[in-house]
Amino acid sequence: MNQSNDLNRKTIEKMFQIICYIWLLVLLKDLDFSSAEPHNKQLTIFVEAGRQECFYQPIASSENIKIDYQVIHGGLGEIHINFNFMDPSRHLLINEIKEEKGKHILVANETGSHKICFDNTISSFNQKIVSFTLEVTAADREEQELRNLRREMLTDYQFDVAYTGIDNYMGKIQVNLMRSRQTQDFIRALEARDRNVAESTYAMVNNWSWAQFLSMIFVGLLQVLMVRSIFHTNGTFYKFWKCF
Repeated sequence: MNQSNDLNRKTIEKMFQIICYIWLLVLLKDLDFSSAEPHNKQLTIFVEAGRQECFYQPIASSENIKIDYQVIHGGLGEIHINFNFMDPSRHLLINEIKEEKGKHILVANETGSHKICFDNTISSFNQKIVSFTLEVTAADREEQELRNLRREMLTDYQFDVAYTGIDNYMGKIQVNLMRSRQTQDFIRALEARDRNVAESTYAMVNNWSWAQFLSMIFVGLLQVLMVRSIFHTNGTFYKFWKCF
């Protein structure tokens, strides 16, 4: 009976130690590993006709770069733009001409300020609205060092495996939430483009209707004047028609 009680007590103590380890690692993750989160930047910009807009982003060597962009409004159906991406030495890494959208994934070969440019010099009158996302994630080498640090802090191999599974699952949830937010932002951008197209179409139809209405009034008045001049024999228009 005493042996059974001792076994139950040891089991409870082991479970308590495991729970304490879990809380400790969660606190360590919040304090030390927040720098491993990816850097994301999303902007919607206006590029005037005949000009280009450039942005600079410091990126370390061997970091992963992902760029997504899309022209959501161009005016008169011109939804394309030139896109350039340059390294700190200003070597051209990406050069696209008259593209509506693009998606690129590459690895930085040099540490420094990278240059992103949207060139609208191809248009003389049309302003462009561009939505783009820049995502910079840590290099594989840094991730490997982070995993080694975690492994050194753990003393129980089984607990290490359990923590790694939980950490990977949390990382997948974070990535999926980030992708969902980017998808929602692109949907809002498309809705803004459709709204701009609808408003411009409405304005064009409205102006054309006014022009037709004024033309009808002018033609009606001209016809009345011509008919009256036929029967008014003393008028100037009647003498004019008599010449023919």
